[in-house]
Amino acid sequence: MRIDNRIPQYVECSAASDKIMTTSNKIISAIIIITILVCIAVIVYLGVTSQPSESFSEFYILDRQGAATDYPSQAISGQPVSVIVGVVNHEGILSDYTVQIRENDAIIKSITVGKLNDGQKWEQPVEFTLNHAGEGQRVNFYLFKDNGAGPHIKDPLVLIMKVTEN
Repeated sequence: MRIDNRIPQYVECSAASDKIMTTSNKIISAIIIITILVCIAVIVYLGVTSQPSESFSEFYILDRQGAATDYPSQAISGQPVSVIVGVVNHEGILSDYTVQIRENDAIIKSITVGKLNDGQKWEQPVEFTLNHAGEGQRVNFYLFKDNGAGPHIKDPLVLIMKVTEN
């Protein structure tokens, strides 16, 4: 019912249009709140669940003092040479390791490191004897994992040595 004929008709409908805006605002607000909650849930999920990390084995040699500075470079044929060999398992699973030391592709020593848990470290002094005299003798250290047919790490650790006769 109209009270005043001078008020345009669209003003009478303004109360209904306010109600429609309020309903659409509620829907938009609900969608925004749900979106924010879903985003928070995804962030919490990603933070709580462990992401797969890179798996690798750490393999190194050190000098007799446990440093990476004074590697042996000379030896006498038939006399033992000493270094420290280290292996650290970062594979994410229990792994079984073996180290081979080779002089010019001939195996001169094989070391059974054994089974290491993820994060476990093995570090021991190792002696080996070189049998062939000469300049620039290559001593290669290979790491094998889980009785694999080939080395776990393709490229060996290398010492270049001058070996003299006894």
